Amino acid sequence: MFRAVRSSGGATFGRVSALDPIPHAVAAGHSDRRPGLRRWLFIAVVGAVPLIGFFAVAALIALVVGIASGAGLNPMPVLVAVMPGWLVLYQSPLKISGAPLSVLPMLPTIGVVLLVAAASAFVARRCRLRRPDQAWPVIATMALVHAFVGSLFALLLTDPFSAVPVEAFLSCGLTAAIAATAGVANRCGLFYLLWERTDAYVWTGLRIGLLTIATVVAVGAGVLLVAIVLSAPEMVTSMSRMGGAGDAIGATVFSLLYLPNAVLAGWSFAAGSGFSLGSQVVQPLQHTPGPLPDLPLLAVVPDDGPSVWWSAVLLLPMLVGMLMGLLARRVPGPLVRRLVVVLVAAGVAALAVLVLAAVAGGWLGNGPVGAVSFHPVGLALATSCWLAIPALAMTWLGGVEEADDPALSAFATDEFDEDIDPGPAEDDQAEDFDYTDLDELIAEIPAARAESDAEPAPGTDVTAEEFDAELDEEEPAPRDRR
Repeated sequence: MFRAVRSSGGATFGRVSALDPIPHAVAAGHSDRRPGLRRWLFIAVVGAVPLIGFFAVAALIALVVGIASGAGLNPMPVLVAVMPGWLVLYQSPLKISGAPLSVLPMLPTIGVVLLVAAASAFVARRCRLRRPDQAWPVIATMALVHAFVGSLFALLLTDPFSAVPVEAFLSCGLTAAIAATAGVANRCGLFYLLWERTDAYVWTGLRIGLLTIATVVAVGAGVLLVAIVLSAPEMVTSMSRMGGAGDAIGATVFSLLYLPNAVLAGWSFAAGSGFSLGSQVVQPLQHTPGPLPDLPLLAVVPDDGPSVWWSAVLLLPMLVGMLMGLLARRVPGPLVRRLVVVLVAAGVAALAVLVLAAVAGGWLGNGPVGAVSFHPVGLALATSCWLAIPALAMTWLGGVEEADDPALSAFATDEFDEDIDPGPAEDDQAEDFDYTDLDELIAEIPAARAESDAEPAPGTDVTAEEFDAELDEEEPAPRDRR
C-alpha cells in the first residue's frame, strides 16, 4: 500500500506503515475528515477528566455523609464540600476555619494521576501522535485546564473552607503536567529521546533505580502490614468507639485514603529517620509519645517503646541495597561503569523518597497532631546511604556476574525497546502532506498502486507485493547506540 505525499517537486508516493498519521481510509478512496473529529475528541477528553474527578469526589462525600450517624444527606453541603475535595486530589493546601490542612491523602492523588495519564495516552493514540514535539500540546493543555479549574475552585470556596488561588493553580497544574507526561512518554517517544541523549551508564542506573523505588515501596508496605497485624486489637477498639457502624465505616474509608502516606511512614521507619506526628516521634531507636486523634490508622503507632526488636527493621534497607548491587554486577563493562550505575540508582531512589516525603508532610490542623513530618532530607540521606554502601561493596568485591536470570538482567542493559520507537523518518515525511488536495491525490493512488504492483522495483526483479511479504517476515535489527 502506498501513500501520497506533497513535496516541493509535486506529489510522490511512499509506503504506508502502522505509524503513518494518514488514515488508511484515504488510500482506499475516502476523504479524510478526521482532523476535525480529533480536535473535538481532544477537547472532550480534556474537559471530561476534571468532571470525572468532580463526580467521584461528590460520590465519596455523599457516601460518607449518608452513612454517618445522625446526618441527613443534603445535596447543597455535599456540593460545597466537593470543591475543596477536588483540590485535595491535586495536593492543594487548604484551610478549614482558619486551621491549615496540608497533610492530604495520597491515594486519591494516585487515582487522578492514573486517570490523567490514561486520558493523555488515549488522546495521543487516537490523534496518532508519534514524535516528542507532538507531546507538548497535550501536556500543556492538560496542565493549564486543571490549573485554571483549581484556581477557580479556590476563588469560589466559602466558609469554613479557603485556599490560596496561586497555590491551587501551581499544585493542580504541576500534578496534571506530570501525569500527562507519563501518559504520552511512551507513545510520543520521550523515553526514546531520553535514552538517545543519555549516557549508557546513566540510562542503566535509571532502569535499576526504578526497580529500586518499587522495592522501597514494597518494604514500606511490608512494615505497615506487620504494624497493622500487631495493632489489630487496638484498631478494632478504635472503631468500636466511633458510636455507630456508619461512623466506623467512614473512619475506615478515611484511613484507607491515607494508606500511601502510611507506606511512606513504614519506609521512613525502616530507614531509621522515622517520622513525627506533632510531639510524637517514632524511630527504631527512639520513641517520644504524644497525643493522637482516635482513628483506626493511627492505632498502629505504638504507645510505648522503642522495643529491642525494632532495630531489626534496619536490615531491610540493607537488603534492598544488596539487591541493587546484585543488579549492578550484571552490567557488562569495566568496574567504573558498574559503580556509576550504583550511584545513579541510589540517587534516583533518594530523590523519589525526598519528593514524596516533602509532599506527604505538612500541617494537620491546630489539634493535638499539628505538624506532620517525614524528615525529607534525613530520609533521603538515609536512603542513599543504606542503598549505595551495600551495593558499592557488592559491586566492588563481587566482580561481574553472569546474566542467568532474564527478569533481572533486563534492568542491567542499556538497550532500548524498539516497540516504542516513534519512527521519526516516516513522520517527518508525513509533515509535508497537504490535506487540501485530497481529491486530486486520491485519484492518482489507484494508478500508482497498479503500476508499482505490476512492475519490479528499480534494479531488482521483485514486485511490490513480494517486497511487502518479505518486509512482514523480517524482524528489525537492534539499533547500535554507539
